[in-house]
This record gives sequence, C-alpha cells and structure tokens, in this order.
Amino acid sequence: MIPQEESRHPKNMLLKVLASFKYAFTGLFHVLLTQRNMRFHFCMAVWVMCFAIVLDLTGFQKAYLFMVITFVFSMEVINTCIEALVDLLSPGFNSSAKIAKDTAAAAVLVVSIGSLMSAGYLMLPPFFESFSSAAWLKSHMRDLIAVAVIVASVLVFWGTQVIRLPMVPLMLAVGGAASFSICLLCRVGNDLISFVAIQFFSILLFHSLGRKHDSVLPPIISHALGAIVYVFVASML
Repeated sequence: MIPQEESRHPKNMLLKVLASFKYAFTGLFHVLLTQRNMRFHFCMAVWVMCFAIVLDLTGFQKAYLFMVITFVFSMEVINTCIEALVDLLSPGFNSSAKIAKDTAAAAVLVVSIGSLMSAGYLMLPPFFESFSSAAWLKSHMRDLIAVAVIVASVLVFWGTQVIRLPMVPLMLAVGGAASFSICLLCRVGNDLISFVAIQFFSILLFHSLGRKHDSVLPPIISHALGAIVYVFVASML
C-alpha cells in the first residue's frame, strides 16, 4: 500500500489522473465496439456537425448541438452500464431485470427523440432556406462536396467491412479522405473547435467500424495523413 504522503506526490497524482482517463476511454471503446446504436449515434454526430458548419450556424447553436450530442452519447453509455449490471446480478431470465433493461433503453430513446427535435428546430429552417437558393448552392459547392465525401467515406468503409475487404488499406484511403474533407470544411483555423470535435468523433467511428479492434492506431494514422495532405495542398495553393 502506498503511504499517504507518497500518494500525494505530483507524479503519483498525475499517474492516477492518466489511469482514470485510460479507464474512461476503455469504457467508451467497449460501448462503441459492442453497441450498434452507439456507432449510429457517432455517425450521425459527425454528419450533423458537418452540416452545422455548412449552414453557418452560430457558435452558440453549435455548442448547443454539441451538448445534445454528448448527452445522447452519455445516455447510451449509462444504458450499456445498466445492461451489464443487470446481466451480472440476474444471469437468467427475470421480469424485473427485463423491466430495468427496457426502461434504460427507453431513456435513450426519449433523449434521442429530443435531440432529433432540437436539431430539427436549429437546422431545418436554414437548411430549406439555403438549399432553395441557387446562389447559396453555388457559393457553398466546395463545402457540400466535402460533406458528401465525409458521408461517402463512412458508408463505403462500413460497407466494405461487411464484405470483408482488407481493412488497413481501406482505412488509410477512406479515413484519410474523410480527414482531408473535415480539414477543408472547417478550414482548421476558422473553426478549430468543430475541427477537433469532428476529427475525434470520426477517428472513434472508423475505429469502431473496423474489424481489428485491438488498436486505434490505423484510424489515427489515416486521419493524420489526411490532415497532412490538406496542409500540404493548402500551402501549395
């Protein structure tokens, strides 16, 4: 047992903080890799945040969307935790255990519906107004292409993993394309917070969609390469 004085040493305190982050990410990875709904939530989060940039929502509106998105994530994590505890305490069929699982899932459903309505209130009016304007479409064509590439990258990688094509080359290609498009969409410096958030969500999403879940390095490398290519291309233009 570590003495109290030694446990309060800055080095030991830092190690404890780092360990707590490790445990938290382990839990997050578990939910992402085992829960299909969580992967769907992450997928929608990436797309919603991308459209929030294209529609030029205010910083407050983006912050509100981000809070709603993370609330849905949190509820899905709690739901998975409740399911694991119920399975541990009641391995066999039990009507009370079923009620516990069903009500936990219902909580996620209610929050998801609320988040969908919130996003609709924020995004549908500017969406219809913008997409009904030919001038707006022309001026935002590059942004729309970037969003289309991000959406297509996720769908292509998801589909190719179903038919068991090689993962790493595809990860480098489609993950890099998604990262490049995210950089193009956010212009990095102009919307740094959205850039970091979408890249983070995208890395976790591609990690969860891949078959080899033992390492998060492939999606990190693919997204880093995409960002490097963007910086190189931007410096040449």
